Amino acid sequence: EDLVQRYGHGLLRRGQPYDREALLAFQSGLQNAPNFASVIVDIERDPALASAVPVRVQIAEALPKRLSFGVGMSTNTGYRVEASYRDTNLFARAWELSTGLRLEQRRQSAYADVFLPPAGRHRDSFGMLLDRSDLEGLKIESQAVGVARKTLRGDIETQLALRYQHEKISPDGAESRATDTLTANWTWIKRDVDDLLDPTRGYVLEFQLGGGAAIALAEQDFVRLYSRFARYQPVGERDVFIVRGEAGATLANSRTGIPQDFLFRTGGAQSVRGYAYQSLGVREGSATVGGRYLGTASAEYVRWFEPQWGAAFFVDVGDAADERADFSLRTGYGVGARWRSPAGPLAIDLAWGHDERKLRLHFGVAIAF
Repeated sequence: EDLVQRYGHGLLRRGQPYDREALLAFQSGLQNAPNFASVIVDIERDPALASAVPVRVQIAEALPKRLSFGVGMSTNTGYRVEASYRDTNLFARAWELSTGLRLEQRRQSAYADVFLPPAGRHRDSFGMLLDRSDLEGLKIESQAVGVARKTLRGDIETQLALRYQHEKISPDGAESRATDTLTANWTWIKRDVDDLLDPTRGYVLEFQLGGGAAIALAEQDFVRLYSRFARYQPVGERDVFIVRGEAGATLANSRTGIPQDFLFRTGGAQSVRGYAYQSLGVREGSATVGGRYLGTASAEYVRWFEPQWGAAFFVDVGDAADERADFSLRTGYGVGARWRSPAGPLAIDLAWGHDERKLRLHFGVAIAF
């Protein structure tokens, strides 16, 4: 009962006028919670009760523990196997534990996050992450712990996160170095689409502001600005025209001592197709490392021949660099196949990297972020 009341806090208050949207938001919050298998929220539609109508909430609890395994592959990080465990009633306090291990050819990670019960529109969490990757000649080993608060207001989601991170990077042909950094990051996302898994109309907009300070472990002061946008425009009865773009800048004297998460690399599926994953950035030795500036854009037309099958035609441009003078847009274009799966449209793209004069195959899930 306490958990149900927490989801209703701030949405439904005794004595306030009836609001259908608030009632639906309350029900949606309960349905999305992993604690419940089914939810029905309703009122007595009796005019005689109009001055004080009761809200009925009927729930069926879900099994609290879940263990799952999976296999997969992507053109970005190769083949993978993974295992995850979730307990939605940790310590019998309705805390949600989510932990897992993912082993990929070019990346391995282990994580554990604990999500506290919501307090109205807010939900707090804390967790840890171990991550290792070897991409484009850059080996990264990082360990991080952090806390976050997520807030949901309609279709707008914000998050404020504080993280302590130890990172060691080893570029091929260059000197290895390690950093310890305390960073803060604020994220704002608006998702105004008709379907989160398979959007055909609307837009998604995201802004991020974060950074670190020399007085709090960082080697230098730095501020990271980032934004991305995707627009979905229906054409005719079935087709969709998609425009997306992203831009970022890290304000600092140099990239020295800044974690790679606060710098930029690009290329690969869901980015600049026609180029290897994370291959567009700054050359250091024989490796590609993150730079302080990012810009990408894409235009894509998806033609659905059948409800489940379609074809795509696209053009991508973008680059990441450490100096604005070195920024040079790379172009990729090609065609692809689309299949509407239960997890969203699966995309197989064949793209030509104009600057590298090379044909690449990309595979991914084409969903809104």
